[in-house]
Amino acid sequence: MIRARLNAFAHAFQSVPHTLCYSVKANSTLAILRLVAGEGAGFDVVSCGELERVLRASPKAAGKVVFSGVGKTAAEMERALRSGILLFNIESASELNLLSATATRWKKPAAVAVRVNPDVSAKTHPYISTGLHQHKFGVPIPEARALYAQAAKQPSLKVAGVSVHIGSQITDVGSFQEALERVADLVRVLREEGHDILYIDAGGGLGISYEGKQGDFEKQIAAYAKAVLGPLRGLNLHLLLEPGRAIVGPAGVLLTRVLYRKTNNHKRFLIVDAAMNDLLRPSLYGAYHEIVPVNRASRETEVTDVVGPICETGDFFARDRRLPLVREGDLLAILDVGAYGAVLASNYNTRGRAAEILVDGAKATVIRRRESVEDQMRMEVSWNGHPN
Repeated sequence: MIRARLNAFAHAFQSVPHTLCYSVKANSTLAILRLVAGEGAGFDVVSCGELERVLRASPKAAGKVVFSGVGKTAAEMERALRSGILLFNIESASELNLLSATATRWKKPAAVAVRVNPDVSAKTHPYISTGLHQHKFGVPIPEARALYAQAAKQPSLKVAGVSVHIGSQITDVGSFQEALERVADLVRVLREEGHDILYIDAGGGLGISYEGKQGDFEKQIAAYAKAVLGPLRGLNLHLLLEPGRAIVGPAGVLLTRVLYRKTNNHKRFLIVDAAMNDLLRPSLYGAYHEIVPVNRASRETEVTDVVGPICETGDFFARDRRLPLVREGDLLAILDVGAYGAVLASNYNTRGRAAEILVDGAKATVIRRRESVEDQMRMEVSWNGHPN
């Protein structure tokens, strides 16, 4: 599925020079990164840790890496410069100055794009909307020209592009079109002012269905491509795209076992062995995930909550969900967890993070073993003479 979705993106944008820069934050497991690199894609990173994962997975991929994020440190900039990444997406004047100084110190010129904030609503959950003026991301378009002029004066910087990213889990492609229309106007102005704009980084954010209705992905991508490419027609740019969730989201399944059935008055609960530390999205965003029985599909149904064993009322996967009747010991599959699942996992209640298995055709391979308590304690140091 991951390969098929990467290929669908490549096909939809084949009419223009482009590079897919997979968004590492969606799923950063090394095996996934190797798979993505093997299909010729690049990467979008937002930390030095993500960059190190990319370099470990595919050392030759550095030239296709875009470094985004509002809080890059000098050490992160240095590592990225020495690795030879493609582009820095700059989000403030202070960051621009720090990158210039760092590039000068290490005698490594840096290609830059300014991430602009187009003040466009992504029509998504407020926590993952990033394109409005009240958000911390990007530079307002009216202020961007001054930042480009500042960058052009720095010998260690090379103005190379414009970047925009308005949010995540976006299902209305009109939001992409509106944002890119504003970006395209800025590109024309910047070129008139003498800047050599080679790239537009259109970001990512294309959403998926979490209700078990993925539909025709090729048709969805075609609509997205039309929304992105329309405003850019005639600009002769190299397009950078940062898909993440749309690539890996539907590929992931969380398997969990029913530990207990429980009723409080008339309220029914299925207590399962997975928890919010394994999949945080329902607790964090109130996100919906389809849940289906693995073992059997009873014709009888019930309305129930599906909850984990963690000591929080917010530890749930579904509330008042009508599901087929299942028994203690049955397996449930929680669907579409390939993005923002394992990467948001934690050790809350000293629970080990789950094992991960990659299915490639008829072959299933463990790509991350289950985390043990010993793994969790390994980083802690002794105190007051007591061994750990």
